[in-house]
Amino acid sequence: MMKNSICLLLAILLTACANNINTPNGGSQWDFDHQVQFKQTDLKDGKYHLQVITKQSTEFSKLATFLMRQSLQLCKSYGFKIEVLEGVERFDDKLSFPNMIMPSLSANIECPAP
Repeated sequence: MMKNSICLLLAILLTACANNINTPNGGSQWDFDHQVQFKQTDLKDGKYHLQVITKQSTEFSKLATFLMRQSLQLCKSYGFKIEVLEGVERFDDKLSFPNMIMPSLSANIECPAP
């Protein structure tokens, strides 16, 4: 009986922790699955601004992959358009400028019309 109560309590706590907390439009959020920080702003119907914040330990490929996955999640289908505004690095940037602080990956996303 005691084990069942403890298991039930743990399940309730895990469910409460898993719920997304609504952040204000454009507020900073953290994606635990991909280990990236981002800001998402609704521009208008079907259009969003997404900024994936650069950290020294986060590789560009992880930021770009998150941008694609988040775009698919926002639009709920393929056919979305991504307009990259800044943050794309060249393959030799770290060799040429090892101490350069890269800007965050920033893009506008436009979902296909329903």
